[in-house]
Amino acid sequence: MSDRDDALSISNPRLIAAIYFGLLAVIANIIIDSVLYALGVELLFPYYQAVLLAAVIAAVFGALFGDKIIHSQKPYAKKVFWWGFLMALVALPFHTLFFLFFFQHTHPHLFGETSVVYYINMYALVLFYSFILFGIWLALLAGFAAVYLRGHLIYHMMNALYIKRKVPSNNDETAVGTQTPQHGQSTITMDEKSKPL
Repeated sequence: MSDRDDALSISNPRLIAAIYFGLLAVIANIIIDSVLYALGVELLFPYYQAVLLAAVIAAVFGALFGDKIIHSQKPYAKKVFWWGFLMALVALPFHTLFFLFFFQHTHPHLFGETSVVYYINMYALVLFYSFILFGIWLALLAGFAAVYLRGHLIYHMMNALYIKRKVPSNNDETAVGTQTPQHGQSTITMDEKSKPL
């Protein structure tokens, strides 16, 4: 059995991680917003902006950390988990910054004071509560998601890309080049009249 790890040679690890974490962020954001809405918490800004913000931030940081996650050498579980954990913690301050930017446009009455100290205090307060309420949990989930990406999903993708197809056998059926087989068949069954002479 070969010890070669094909995941280390896969191309575009940043793109794969960006798409993966972007989609996970959309799902997580929909779940979090739905739970908060069910608990009676009013949406702070439009739903599509929240989903778009989460997807873009997650995709950008997935791309930044994708190479480290996918191209980690075996044994990779702990290392990949901590890369995913760190990715979420580093992304959260940027998410909070853009969150406040969108929030300012939907609730301008809260931003009446224009001093820099006021904005810094507001940012620090929102960032603190983001870490307490969601940050650690999202970082843990991002760590496990990174392990799943590196340990399972990447191999499923490679198997789907490089699957070996069987050549049809000539036992009972004759493969015909231009005709299309019926659903589920690899070859076309020809009756005696249609067989070539």
